[in-house]
Amino acid sequence: MPYRNDDTALTVMDWFCGAGGSSQGMHSIPGVRVERAANHWERAIQSHEANFPEASHYRGDIRQAPVWAWPVTDIFWASPECTNWSIAKGKQRDFDKAMQGDLLELYAEMEAGKFHTVGDDEDPREPTSEEESRALMEEVPLYLRGVIERGGLVKAGVVENVVDVRQWTEWPRWIGEIHKLGYFTRIIALNSMHANPRAVHAAPQSRDRLYVAYWHRSLGRTPDWDKWLRPRAWCSTCDRMVQAVQRFKQPGRDMGRYRSQYVYRCPNTSCRNQVVEPEALPALAAIDWSIPGQRIGDRAKPLADKTIARIKAGLEKFSVPMMVPAGGTWRTEASTVLEPMPTRTTRENDGLAVPPLLVPVEGRDGKDAATALAPLRTQTARNETGLAWLPFIAELRGGGSVARPVTDALATVTASGNHHGLVTPAGAQEHMLIPYYGTGVARQVTDPMGALSTRDRYALVKGEINLDDVLFRMLEPHEIGRAMSFADDYIVLGSKRERVKQYGNAVTPNASEILVCALVEAITGEELDRYAPEQPLAAAA
Repeated sequence: MPYRNDDTALTVMDWFCGAGGSSQGMHSIPGVRVERAANHWERAIQSHEANFPEASHYRGDIRQAPVWAWPVTDIFWASPECTNWSIAKGKQRDFDKAMQGDLLELYAEMEAGKFHTVGDDEDPREPTSEEESRALMEEVPLYLRGVIERGGLVKAGVVENVVDVRQWTEWPRWIGEIHKLGYFTRIIALNSMHANPRAVHAAPQSRDRLYVAYWHRSLGRTPDWDKWLRPRAWCSTCDRMVQAVQRFKQPGRDMGRYRSQYVYRCPNTSCRNQVVEPEALPALAAIDWSIPGQRIGDRAKPLADKTIARIKAGLEKFSVPMMVPAGGTWRTEASTVLEPMPTRTTRENDGLAVPPLLVPVEGRDGKDAATALAPLRTQTARNETGLAWLPFIAELRGGGSVARPVTDALATVTASGNHHGLVTPAGAQEHMLIPYYGTGVARQVTDPMGALSTRDRYALVKGEINLDDVLFRMLEPHEIGRAMSFADDYIVLGSKRERVKQYGNAVTPNASEILVCALVEAITGEELDRYAPEQPLAAAA
């Protein structure tokens, strides 16, 4: 008989919880409660406790804790240390010599009574200096086996790590330990920007991660992965939104990074399953535009040469202004201002957008600036991304008009004249509009354009930008939190550096939400809405 959940809520234990990204996602699911959490870093535990005060918290090294004797929860999430697997340190990792203990040795230590068990009414022992490192992959099957040997059962769970862990030579043995305990598994390659959330925020960040989802065979049900893991995408041939299907480029492969090792395709054969691009939020969605930048030429400490070079290359590649349709219009595509302006009508509005740049500031080679119209690159535990941007729109009419960034749509264009000026960096070599006809004169793009007839009359000559006049600043912690899918009101404690580290080490809540939603349906046998119903607006006072 399939398992039925008769409790008021499914309980969750979150290992290596950090500030609580994975907990946020799981806690948002109806009928799920985060009950226990563990992490080695006191600051992260403090942040987690501030948001989940009713949960039981352990601060210390899981490797030194009697995990096999810990209380049982229905769902178990674990995000073991990733630094020994990742190539982010700048060199290829040696997976044969990775810091992974032998599971049988840990069992032997347990049976020999080396570790002291902790009961429900006991406080965990004080952490020692050895408890500053994170626990590793072996502790997951160790805990699962300990629960079963005590007559309990973890119904389902997820192990999260970087994609490189799949290259571990002990991988077949490790996942085999989970299978021997009666669990089915699914290995999932998921980029956070493609995790369509049910209720939490989407993640405007490209973040590739490996997830191993597992569920016990006694449940008698298999999670509906198609429901939760197929992102929405526009198929240009089918001319409609579809639920995209993940396809690896190399047959037999089950792990990798988006675009490098796998793509998404349309599920319809009528278009021959063409490659599609799933919808994703741009980095612009995470940026707080109320924070001013500093003119590069006014900085007391000059930017590093590599950073300046990246900004210059990025401006050359991405800084072409765009005419963006806004409001009711028959036009659907943006066009660059290097092209003739589209036909004017009596009802169209266009916004002028100059994409800002996200600039890597770390010293490593091979990093390039990218447009903020794309998702943010993977956030690490350090803030290594700066924001550089160009002009803004100044509304020239009186009244309540204000300057606005070029990323916003233009205010309404009225019939009484041109009320918008493009403010470019002072001292820059201005862009010029050159008339085709002989009697016209060149004019700056900050000046009103001459009368538009039924024929194209102007060409645009692009000048160079003075880098000293470009505005620049580093991303702030709350912007990084938004990129990580954290709720705006979520509490993350500590200094700026500590907050950045907590965000960068976290699991994006949207990823944990959709994965655990699939497992909850398998546990309870009850379907969840794919997208949370909208809450009714409060009645006006």
